[in-house]
Order: sequence, then structure tokens, then C-alpha cells
Amino acid sequence: MSDNPTDEMQVHGTLLMGFAQACMNLNIVAGANAQRLIAELEMGKWYPFSQLRAIEDVVMRSYQNSGPILVKVGMVMMHNWYQYGPGRSVLKGGASFLHYQTGSGGYQSVVQGAPEIIGTFDIEFYDRRRGRAVIHSTTPFSKDLERGVLIGGMSAPGDLDYVDVTAGEDSSFLHCEFH
Repeated sequence: MSDNPTDEMQVHGTLLMGFAQACMNLNIVAGANAQRLIAELEMGKWYPFSQLRAIEDVVMRSYQNSGPILVKVGMVMMHNWYQYGPGRSVLKGGASFLHYQTGSGGYQSVVQGAPEIIGTFDIEFYDRRRGRAVIHSTTPFSKDLERGVLIGGMSAPGDLDYVDVTAGEDSSFLHCEFH
């Protein structure tokens, strides 16, 4: 086994390309470097998680406060997934993204590896009527990026007027509010 277990995790090429494309669409300084890092990638193949981490590191080195940038990148990634990918055919509305992302159709469609390496992304609490949910994430992804993915995925269908995702005291819990 490797010294760094995340090296054994694989991410789908669409995830890498979506991250880099979001950086370019947002005119993020890291966009050109992100493009260089994905230049040889193929959309339908799997790659080591370390390649996504390398793109993320470019963003984190480019901005002193990279958290809001990573949130925005996640939002743009999901907007593009919804508009130009399978999102429209998969989701019934914004709240259904929570179930999609936490089920085998979402997170596990873009990562592969041993469960102890890829972690989990599960709904701990869901109340559609009150517009509240809590997600428990043990993934190695940036929690800021995950917040952006949730906000973007829930907002993309356009049926919700308000979506916000905050990290709890324990950052492995993401609190969603939507109306």
C-alpha cells in the first residue's frame, strides 16, 4: 500500500476537466495552469486523485483565501454538468440533487477505489418540507469544493429560490438549507 492512500483513489476524467474548465470560465489565475495539467487527459478515462489535487493546489497557491474560489469552482462545475451533461435527464429538481449526489449515481460515478480511501458522502438528515438537510462527508475532497458542488447542483435546475451550504463545527458535516 502507498504511503499516501489517496494516490490509490481514481477520479473520472470528466471531473478533472470540469474542475479545470470551471477555473478557465471564471478567469481564475490558475486557469492556464489547470489547462496545462489536463492537456493530455481523455474525458472517459480514470486518473489518480493526485491529478485533481495538483489542479486544486494551483488554485490554493494562487489565492490567499482560496475557500470562496473553490466554492465557486464547484458551483460552475455543477452548472456545466447540468446544462451540458446528463444533469437535466437525471434530476427532477434541485432538492433531488442531494439524493443523486449522495447515492451511487453521484459521488460514486466520478470516483473509484477502496471504500476506506474514497470515503462516503451520505445524507444524515433530510426534511424537504423545512428545506433542510445534513450531509456527512468523509471524502478527501476540499469541503469548500463540496459546498460548491452542492450549491451548484441544487441551484442548476432553477426551481429553488434559495440554496446555502455551510460547514458545521465538525467540518465533515455540511448543513444545507433550500427553499
